[in-house]
Amino acid sequence: MKKTLIYLCVLCVSVVACNKRSSGPDVSDIKIEVQVQPFFIDVFEMDEKSIVESIDQLKLNYPSYLEPYSQQIIKVGSTHHPEYPQRLLSFLNYEDNRDVYKACKELFGNTQELNQELTEAFRHYKYYFPQAPIPQVYLHTSYFNESIAMDSSWVSVSVEKYLGADCEFYEWLSTPKYLRRKMVPQKLVPDVMKAMAMGNFTFQTKNEDVISKMIAQGKIQYFIKSMIPSIEDTLLFDYSPAQMKWCEGHEADVWASMVEQKHLYNTERMVMQKYVGDSPFTYYLGQDSPGRAAVYVAYKIIESYMKNNPSVELMDLINNADAHLILREARYRP
Repeated sequence: MKKTLIYLCVLCVSVVACNKRSSGPDVSDIKIEVQVQPFFIDVFEMDEKSIVESIDQLKLNYPSYLEPYSQQIIKVGSTHHPEYPQRLLSFLNYEDNRDVYKACKELFGNTQELNQELTEAFRHYKYYFPQAPIPQVYLHTSYFNESIAMDSSWVSVSVEKYLGADCEFYEWLSTPKYLRRKMVPQKLVPDVMKAMAMGNFTFQTKNEDVISKMIAQGKIQYFIKSMIPSIEDTLLFDYSPAQMKWCEGHEADVWASMVEQKHLYNTERMVMQKYVGDSPFTYYLGQDSPGRAAVYVAYKIIESYMKNNPSVELMDLINNADAHLILREARYRP
């Protein structure tokens, strides 16, 4: 069995704001049609009276997926184990799982809109990476174990993590409100593209310091924006409209503060985490600031770099591990 890569996506919620949108390149001639497979419905609606036959049908329908789903996502063991049918039934019939399934089916039972959004995103992906294969996209539930799982031929999304910021399940799980900003249906497609970036490319850094960590995160945000040019800034950065306004209004102040405190080339792990890690606010910028404000600044540096170096392709940006060089050549002036 191929090694399955599991990518955890942080969960928060996002609100739509009136930000400027970019149309991006014309991808209408790229012939790709993504058809999402709602695997979670097929599993939960199996005929339990003939469970062995139902599992055999799942094996036929999902030959490269059922095994890693069972072993690595819901962790009930191999499909070849004699106790597998009973273990799977125990997972499916757990009362809370049934409640989660109902909520997921209500929101993601119809995949038409999702198909369209993913098709558009993967057309952009193909535009920038013409030789790259397009994976099958599955929807699964994992009882909040994983967010996105990925293999060479598929990407699978745990839909119970995109049920909306006010979903009662997140309240029961005591998920902090600032982390719920990503837990909305609109975040699913950006998270798939983020998984494509992290699963297929290496965002290495030549140096281990604050600016290098910032630039690495800024590259990922720029990648997502390239795949989904129309994405709202609030959704891209997981900010409320007020937080987005704060970043736009304080961009120069954030940069000046980092320079003044000599943090850009600081190599302390805790300092790096306080700038780019998820948190209710950015530690060094005060409680009025949103978390990861430095990542917003890094994104603006990347924008300046790409604007001032028009010959640089997206793949060139990804492969450039020298954040210090990117900063110099960006000629960034907030």
